[in-house]
Amino acid sequence: MKLLTAALMLPCIAFAALSGWWIMGALRGAGLWPPDEVTLSEAVATRNNAEALRLIRLGADPNQPSRVRAGLLTSDYDVDVRPVEAAVGAQRADALRMLLANGANIDGQEMRVLRCYEQIRRDSGVRELLGDSPDVDCAGIACPWIGTQK
Repeated sequence: MKLLTAALMLPCIAFAALSGWWIMGALRGAGLWPPDEVTLSEAVATRNNAEALRLIRLGADPNQPSRVRAGLLTSDYDVDVRPVEAAVGAQRADALRMLLANGANIDGQEMRVLRCYEQIRRDSGVRELLGDSPDVDCAGIACPWIGTQK
């Protein structure tokens, strides 16, 4: 009977030890796998609003351009864009709204850039946030995900 009890308790003890190890790792910031190494713009481009918000709360500047790896906004090259530009390029009104609520600023020139980007990658939710402006002058605005000027 004691041998049977010990055999039944062994998996429970092992599970409890592994759970304690995992919890201690999570408290130290290291879970079962390492955290993603992404920039704020890349988190927005990958549709990961939770990671983007986490990065902002850790001090990432929502107005600072950062790298987005090839294959996310572009097919074969990295780009450096502001998080709001990544949101428009990824057609993510929800991400744009989250960035604006957490310190992202859009001045007149940036609004012009974003409206031009939205005309290339149309999204009704993004257009609603930016305001519809069919007469925007896009001359000289380089679009990073097509590598040309509109």
